[in-house]
Amino acid sequence: MWTFSKPLVVGASAGLVAAGIYFLVKWSKSNEPSSYQKSKAEKRKANGQRATIEENPGIDYNRLSPAISDRNPQLINLLKLIHEKSAFKQDQERLSSSECLKNLNKVLWNTSNPDIKVLGLKILTNISTNPAMLAEFIKPIIYLVCDMLEEMDELESSGSPELLPAVLGLLVNVTSHNDILISEYNLRTVPQILSRFTPQINYKYDVVLSSLKILINMTCADMHFDLTLVYMAMIHLLHGCRNQEVLLRVVSLLRNILRSKTFIHDHNFDDELLRAISTLLERRNESEVTQIAIEIDVTISKFKLE
Repeated sequence: MWTFSKPLVVGASAGLVAAGIYFLVKWSKSNEPSSYQKSKAEKRKANGQRATIEENPGIDYNRLSPAISDRNPQLINLLKLIHEKSAFKQDQERLSSSECLKNLNKVLWNTSNPDIKVLGLKILTNISTNPAMLAEFIKPIIYLVCDMLEEMDELESSGSPELLPAVLGLLVNVTSHNDILISEYNLRTVPQILSRFTPQINYKYDVVLSSLKILINMTCADMHFDLTLVYMAMIHLLHGCRNQEVLLRVVSLLRNILRSKTFIHDHNFDDELLRAISTLLERRNESEVTQIAIEIDVTISKFKLE
């Protein structure tokens, strides 16, 4: 059952790319375990025990950090490697003790290369699940991230379809923490983004889903936004969308708004919302979406009787 607890979106990792291995060898050769370490690890393996972090030191990010520069022609390949590794806690700790993330922030805001921006934002999204790193590395640049939303047309014409989803993905994580670093003013364009891309959900699915997640987090933090645009987008999705993950966010957001003591529900939308909920219920799916939809139907029906 959906609750008011805030969703936390964690960056997933895929297999290491071949170019990443190149950098792992080039920049971290000195990190190869000694014969003593190898022997010790082999003994543990023979005993069925997993090697510890000390026995598997991984990447030396202190040696890698100077390579995070816009003068490095292989920067994209290096960032792909760091993106893969930044999803893991032990690598996050190593990253935080090096200059990698500071250099990344410098490159991120100086480059005009959209692919570098996307990878940089994805790395920041991965580390933003760590509260300590959120305060140290995300807080200083979060307003720059929000400013990117103001340039929505520029993001769309950047040549990289991943840039806007990458910005929104980071903001999903930022707004999921109890101590939200930004105000509702900085997120005022999110309803506009949802409204704009809802009719294009078939190929803008990640933009629509992330926008809904941010708005859910905002309702949990009692942050206001434009209800008119959001209602219109939700009605559209309830009538036409069949994706359960999106629909779950739609009905959860609507339920949050109806339950909220800070939002003033616009009763002009009651009839349209009831018709949209009825369309959803006619599909007769036994799911959490249906349960929440029934709850919403009862709530709005009570409004009409008052």
